[in-house]
Amino acid sequence: MESKKFFEHFKELNYRIYISLIVIVIFFTTTYINYTSIYEILIRPLISAGYSTTDLVAFTIYEGFQVKILNTFFVSLTLAIPLVIFILGYFFKPALDSTSHITFLTYLIIFITLFYLGIFSAYKTIPIGINFLLEFNESEFILRSQNYFQLISRISILFGLSFQTPLVIYFLIKKNIIKRTLFTNNRKEIFVFVLIFSAIITPTGDPITLFLFTIPLYLLIELVLYLSKNKK
Repeated sequence: MESKKFFEHFKELNYRIYISLIVIVIFFTTTYINYTSIYEILIRPLISAGYSTTDLVAFTIYEGFQVKILNTFFVSLTLAIPLVIFILGYFFKPALDSTSHITFLTYLIIFITLFYLGIFSAYKTIPIGINFLLEFNESEFILRSQNYFQLISRISILFGLSFQTPLVIYFLIKKNIIKRTLFTNNRKEIFVFVLIFSAIITPTGDPITLFLFTIPLYLLIELVLYLSKNKK
């Protein structure tokens, strides 16, 4: 009986994965068709840093195609995340017996909101990081297109995932896995930890980008502590 339930759950999981892949393919196709507009958005941080598209150089004959495919996949996956989260998220809902549908839906919405907030923060701070890194070049340099777009995608994903930290903290406090007082009694230590964590996450290493990432993340943690003040 248990093996039958296992295979039923496994079948449902496969079904949800297939649906998620179809959603991603649809977004991928749409993004590929509208790639010119997407490219203009992705290149905007470089322009904001005072450079132009002519500063980007391809090293191989196939690099342009490779960059286009990777950018299309990154953007399509980013846009498809809300639907994918809803499709896959409700598969794990039965494991949280004490969580109502409204609460679970709220968690999913907050997760998606924080993810996009992180990407937006990355998008706005990347020009500062680019300027900081390129100022160290005392001679002529070549800005490879592949490296630039890899930097954009990696920082965006890291920011998006890192901004889930407050949600994780709130969940752990609500489930009494950790105590709220652990954070409220050690605020200075928590800030230093967030600062160190931010230094690891932000690959540019400049102090401005570091604090532009640290302050919002720490304020989100403070907001979580305020919202969970009755969950001691």
